[in-house]
Amino acid sequence: MFDDPTHSTALVELAPELLELILSYLAPRDLVSFGRTCRRANAFIHPNNQILWKSAFLQIFDNPKHVWDFLVPTARAAHREHEARWDWCREVRRRCNAFKAVCQASDPAQYANPEDVIPPLLDIADTASYSTDPGAQAPSSLNVNYLERLFSVAPRPEKIIHDWHRDIDSMSLPLDFLSDSNRPITRSMLSRRAAIPLWASRFHILYGMTEREEDSLRSKAFARAVVYDWSSTGPNADYGPLEKDGSGTVNWQMLEAIMSLMIRIFNHARGSSYRLPSGFRNNVPNSIPLNPALPGDWAGVTTAWVGTYAFMDYRALVHYNFANNLEFPMDLGSYDEACGDIMRLKLDINDSDDLPNDDRLKTDLPCCTDLPTIYFNGTSNGRSTGRPAILVRGFACLVPEGTQVRWRFIISYAGEDHWQLEGVQYGIRTGGIYGLWSHVEHDDHGPTGPFCYWPYDMSCRV
Repeated sequence: MFDDPTHSTALVELAPELLELILSYLAPRDLVSFGRTCRRANAFIHPNNQILWKSAFLQIFDNPKHVWDFLVPTARAAHREHEARWDWCREVRRRCNAFKAVCQASDPAQYANPEDVIPPLLDIADTASYSTDPGAQAPSSLNVNYLERLFSVAPRPEKIIHDWHRDIDSMSLPLDFLSDSNRPITRSMLSRRAAIPLWASRFHILYGMTEREEDSLRSKAFARAVVYDWSSTGPNADYGPLEKDGSGTVNWQMLEAIMSLMIRIFNHARGSSYRLPSGFRNNVPNSIPLNPALPGDWAGVTTAWVGTYAFMDYRALVHYNFANNLEFPMDLGSYDEACGDIMRLKLDINDSDDLPNDDRLKTDLPCCTDLPTIYFNGTSNGRSTGRPAILVRGFACLVPEGTQVRWRFIISYAGEDHWQLEGVQYGIRTGGIYGLWSHVEHDDHGPTGPFCYWPYDMSCRV
């Protein structure tokens, strides 16, 4: 655009406010090109010119303020420091450098430090917001478009999920461990003892299951090693994908492993006419529209849901957990889970005082009270006929950080409570709920397994 230096010379002679107005229509790359034309141009696009860099930022990204302003007070308070340090020029460069690093690296050894790449991409996803323009053909997000473009043009883009491993000093496994052709294991599935950063698991959940992962027995085995390990959860996590310290916070490694299993299980469930969507577009906050008739349903409880559950042969489950203490633990790659029908979940909000006093729905774990806990009841129906009515009751609340949503479902039939399902949703009214089921009595060495529910309108018919 600025190949002819006479053009830029004429521009810098303009009044500063007029020049700033003209440059505000440029994307960051064009702005940098302008700055290279002469000293005065370079001085004008100095990083301190925050108004100009804000305009450049908004050419390709959503305004993060649109997301920050709708955070509940607890989550907003946690972001105050980040907002106070926000620099439009730095953030443009940080995000564009991450894009460039992924697109230019065709081999894992060429990647930059993953801590300099994935957190910016994660920040793009977390600050994505859909257009509210009533004239738009469909909801759109500049951030989601940016991420989708990155993973469509980058060479071998799934390496960002699988192959950025740390050295042995950081308790990860070396690359030669994965030298065979069946190597796709995500960072957070490398070892239950590995020091894995939370952003690794979070980014995988946002991205969804990869093609390499779907075809990998080793990846499946490592996910099962987390999900079916009795020691991975317990009473201090309410037997769900939460940390076992009683904090009520999300266990991201567990949630990622459940996601990895349940997407492939759901897509191959008996009689399934649906496939679960994946990708960033389905994890933008408020992807599920707020029901105007029920403004108090902040969690989208009354949305129509579809889901299923999986379980391993109990003998294999017991064998695996006792083998964990042996020198050579059992490999779960050769086993297959069974799964139930695709279930349709229909829930209604229950405003009575009965459910809050229900012993099955009480929890000692903390939650964020910026939004009220929603109690509900309803039914779950599959394709099978002749079975007793399946009744469901439960609650949805915010985890202590105020960003993810925790769900509990109590499943009962023939007048008896049988199963407790504990799940987590990535954000408020986003895509899937992933979690663990167990018997309501939580006997020692009882059966357990993963489950998922997804909004019916997001599920893709096949």
